[in-house]
Amino acid sequence: MVLPVLTCRKFLGLLEQFYEDLPARPALEATLVAAEEVPQPQRKLLVHHRDMTSTLRRHYGEPIALRVLDRKLTRDHYARHIVLETARTGRAVEYGAIRVYLPLLSPQARTDVLAARTPMGAILAAHGVSYHCCPGAYFKLRSNELINQSLGLDDSQWVYGRCNCLDDQQGQTIAEVIEILPPGSGPAAGVRPALTSLKPATEN
Repeated sequence: MVLPVLTCRKFLGLLEQFYEDLPARPALEATLVAAEEVPQPQRKLLVHHRDMTSTLRRHYGEPIALRVLDRKLTRDHYARHIVLETARTGRAVEYGAIRVYLPLLSPQARTDVLAARTPMGAILAAHGVSYHCCPGAYFKLRSNELINQSLGLDDSQWVYGRCNCLDDQQGQTIAEVIEILPPGSGPAAGVRPALTSLKPATEN
């Protein structure tokens, strides 16, 4: 059964906090789907309890790089609006947003997160942080102009994603993530979407 996204509203809010700052706010049309309704190859990339950075690295056979579209910093958390790309060929392989709860990280890990040069999964692995992923829902979302630009898509279409949490060994949530993948295997290798950033990074 397909339901409106209500239980995932907290996670769609990760995108909405960045959308509300734009002159023309993009639409977010999303529907929850069962795991088995997610088509391949997105299903094998989304339906699991592993982190996305290492999953995408294995799938595309090259390191994954981070491109930050926007970011917000408060006393307790850091949020960023991002695109993940293959490091050598510049292929956009994920669009989304993340909220990181900084007090739960070591000072060194916080420094790396705020530097905004490395995907979250790679930072946690580098600092030996034990955690597990807990996907809360899978969904399909009608790509808007911003998503099309970020993923290198020619027109609006259904793309698939998941709402995910990264929890530490005490059950505390280190980060909340919304992860959206391009259809098929993504744009052709070597093609980098034109959108590089929405606006200068801001701190709140």
